Order: sequence, then C-alpha cells, then structure tokens
Amino acid sequence: MQKKTIIVGGGMAGMACAMQLLEAGRDFLLITDVLGGRIMYSEEAKVNFGAYFVMGNYKHAKELLIQEDLLNPFQVCFHNSDTERFTVLSLHTLTLLPQFIRFFLAMRQFSSHYEKFKQRCLTIPHKAALKADPYMADIFTKPATQFAREKGYEEFSADYVSKFMYACTGASTDDVKALDFLNVSMGLMVPIHRFKFDRQAMTERLGERLVTDTITQIEKRDGGYTLTGKSGSTYLAENVVVATPAAVTKELLELAEIRAACKIYAYHVRAELKPIYQKYEINLFPHSSEIMLTAKQFDGTYLVYSREKGADLGKVCTSFKILSSVFWEQAMYVYGPAYLEQQFAERVFVAGDHNGLGLEPTAISGIFAANQIIHHPELES
Repeated sequence: MQKKTIIVGGGMAGMACAMQLLEAGRDFLLITDVLGGRIMYSEEAKVNFGAYFVMGNYKHAKELLIQEDLLNPFQVCFHNSDTERFTVLSLHTLTLLPQFIRFFLAMRQFSSHYEKFKQRCLTIPHKAALKADPYMADIFTKPATQFAREKGYEEFSADYVSKFMYACTGASTDDVKALDFLNVSMGLMVPIHRFKFDRQAMTERLGERLVTDTITQIEKRDGGYTLTGKSGSTYLAENVVVATPAAVTKELLELAEIRAACKIYAYHVRAELKPIYQKYEINLFPHSSEIMLTAKQFDGTYLVYSREKGADLGKVCTSFKILSSVFWEQAMYVYGPAYLEQQFAERVFVAGDHNGLGLEPTAISGIFAANQIIHHPELES
C-alpha cells in the first residue's frame, strides 16, 4: 500500500496531524494499534484512565474531544498529611495570600508568552519557537523549584501547585523543568473539564485512511520509506510522521536518548472513602504519598491514581472493590534534558509529548508536522 504520508500512532499527536491533513485534502494513512493512544476513555464505565481533563485553553486538543462537566475548584482538597489539609477557600490560603498574588502574576506573565509560543509552534520548529522568545527558552531549561523560588512563592507552590503537578504527572516538582511546571499550573488558573473521547466517531471520520497495525520497522528507500507492520504488511510513503510514545519512537528511529518517563497506575473502584476524604470530589496528595489523587465519578465510584503498582488503597478507603485498572509503566516523559528534533530526517517528522507535557502541546506537535507537509513545496514532489 502506497500513500503520500503515513502517520504512525493514533494518539493525540497522530489524530491532530491526521485531521489537519484531512482538512487540507491530502493523501495519508494513519496506522495505529489503539486509536486514542493514552487517551483511554471507557465508554462502558464513562471514565478516563489516561488523561483526565482538558483545560480551557486547550484549543486544538478540544477539537478532538467532547468536553463534559466542569471540575469545581472549591471541591478540591490539598493534603499535607492525614491531619493537615486545606482547600482553596481556607485560612491557610489567606496566610499565603502574598505568595498567591506572586503566583498569579507569574502565571499571567507565562500565559502571555505561552500563547504566542504555541501559535509559533504550529508552523515553525519547537526549537526555533523557543529561540524566538528568550523567556520561553529560559524556562524550558530552568528547574521548576528554582523558578518558584525566584518568583517568591515557594511555600504556595509546595502546598498547592506541587500537589496538582503530582496528581497530573506522578512527578515531583523537584524533577521537572519550569515550562512543564507552568504548563500544568495553568490548570489552577483556567476552567478545567472532564471529557470523553468518541472513538467510533473518529474511526468514521478517518474511514479507509485508518489501519489497525503496529509498525515495527521504518526503512529509507528511493523516493521515500518502507514501513513494516507486525501483521506482516508493508506500507510505502514519501513522508512519515512518527507520532508514537517516546519509548516506541526511540526504538523505531534508533534514538540514543529520550526523556525518562513517570509511572501512573489508575484504579477505578467502588469504595467508601475515609471520612477525611469523603467531603471532597477531588483529593490531592504530596509526592511523599504513593496515592496521587482520588476523583469522584458521576456514578459515585472513584478513580484513584498512584505512582506505585499494587498501591495500598486502604490508605484512602475504608472499603473498596476494584472494578478495573490500567497501568501506565511509561505514562509521561518528564525527566531529563534530552531533546528530540521534530524534523528527524528528510521527510520524517516526530510528533508527541517528547519535549513537553500536555494534550495541547502534543496536538500542536501533530499539527506542525502536517503543516510542514501541506505548506512546503519540496515535500509535494
């Protein structure tokens, strides 16, 4: 089978790339083993086992998802321990009001730069977009803890922001860079919603352009590339967009180094939470706890996320029954300075969350790859 472009991987980056090519009327094939990738929405249980929410500023990601109920920030509790906890509207927040104001001002500054940065990333390489704004280039390499210290809100970050960061990524603030930290922190500043993913609708939109297979090898040939699938099928393409998880991309493209990944284990449970957790729809915990968060679902069940496999759910539940679970041994690529160029080789593009966190940056990386194919005449020969 021969196509102008083959997209390998059907997660957020691959789907965003496909929709951009589809809108432009370009010839392509999307090959994936699971459409949606790490967006793992269960139609039966009506819960997400991967990404859990979309932010209000996720313009491109939201085009591929169905936004649902708003998560109420006043129903979130931040826990330091079994005895110390606080909400957004609490005396504890008032004692940190000066730091909250500094956090708010830092986020306003970040948002101003970040929105322009995202716009640039649609059409120019990520590295060029960083170079175009010294502020963005600085926070891309600066440790998150250093940024919070310089801006004067270390305690506010430890009590509030770091717990939200941990709930979203399973990572400690000590281990991430400021850009990822600030990107996640936007969830404390803008509305966030649960969502669902309509896999059937996306399948129908793609039609015959969607093939279920797992690509195991990509080889250069005259005029393009040969891709070999686990099924034994071979596919020919002039352009290739590798939109797989970073660990898979590393193997396919024989990369020397990528960012290291965190681990997240999601449990869907029917449970009675301990009294200190029952009052709130969402409970967030410090990195010292193996439990990352609990989130009440529409039917009264709970999602419990942990960074440890076989977590002791009895730490938050008085009784529980596990309905289902999904283990992400390589959830998000958050550790280390490794950088992956978006144009890996001639007519080969890489899309995904290799260089930054979040559904929106991932979608933008897919759109960037599509735009290179659409707008660059040398790729149309």
